[in-house]
Amino acid sequence: MRKFLIVSLVLILGASFIFAGGSGETAAKEEAAVQTTVATTGPWKPVKPIKIIIPFNAGGSSDVACRILIEYLNKYSDVEFIVENVPGSGGQIGMERCATADPDGYTIVSIPTGWFMSYAIGNVKRTYSDYTPISTWADSFMALAVNSKSPYKTYDDFVRAAKNGNLLIGGVAGTLPTLAVFVTADKEGFTFRFTDVDEKAKQTELLSNRVDAYVDAYASVVRYVQSGDFRVLMLYTNAEVPNTEDIPKMNQLGYNMDPDFLAQRYSFWGPKNMNPEAVKYINNVIRQAAADPECQAALEKMFYGASWMSVSDYNAYCEKVQNDTAKKVNELF
Repeated sequence: MRKFLIVSLVLILGASFIFAGGSGETAAKEEAAVQTTVATTGPWKPVKPIKIIIPFNAGGSSDVACRILIEYLNKYSDVEFIVENVPGSGGQIGMERCATADPDGYTIVSIPTGWFMSYAIGNVKRTYSDYTPISTWADSFMALAVNSKSPYKTYDDFVRAAKNGNLLIGGVAGTLPTLAVFVTADKEGFTFRFTDVDEKAKQTELLSNRVDAYVDAYASVVRYVQSGDFRVLMLYTNAEVPNTEDIPKMNQLGYNMDPDFLAQRYSFWGPKNMNPEAVKYINNVIRQAAADPECQAALEKMFYGASWMSVSDYNAYCEKVQNDTAKKVNELF
């Protein structure tokens, strides 16, 4: 009987030990699962370079500005940001490359606000809602430029000539600068002939007097102004811009409209359904870079302003600009 009790006690203790061991193993698994969940849903940290697609040729003013910005993005990021120029079809090839990329946070695209114009007139099929908007990164503004040898010394000279004749104005069809030309014509009550010129040939067309005027980002024409080849008759902004005090702005010329509508802003978008934590990470890096005085000074030398918006504010901005652009296009065309 005693032997039976001892054996029974051993069996009971053994069973208790096995049960306790099982409980410990289960607890360890549960703890590991919790840790895995925390790691998965916690802050995103990149482990390889983040590629920025620029859907235009290398060497343009926005391309150079983006490369300046990248120096400061890298200052605040755990990994490098790198550039890949993917030009073609008015930016559509590069934009499509981003749209079809893995939304894991390692591919984004730099896009100008002119894309909203292209979408509004049907030149492109995708807009901000087909991507993941992240933030603006730079602000710029457009300028109405003429050859310095032209008879148009002022904005009023240009408007009078446009009303009396049929000026030929060049530009890249379906872009924000082209929309600005139509806005000016609508405001001042004149008609004009428009010629679609290649992105690379805009300055050449004006230098050779094959067009009477064109609108482009001030950052793209300022070197021709400084060389004495071009004259700027107006800036499509209300902001005070250093060294442009003698050039009239929209509010000074009676443009009764929100200058944001024609602001030449540059932004980053990611593929649709991009990892939200990656969006937060990249947005925060942009915020830090845009607040860096050295970054601000470097961009200002090229007549760009460092820019940043929160993710929610930027999504609201995209919706507003797309709606405003569509409305204006319907009014003008």
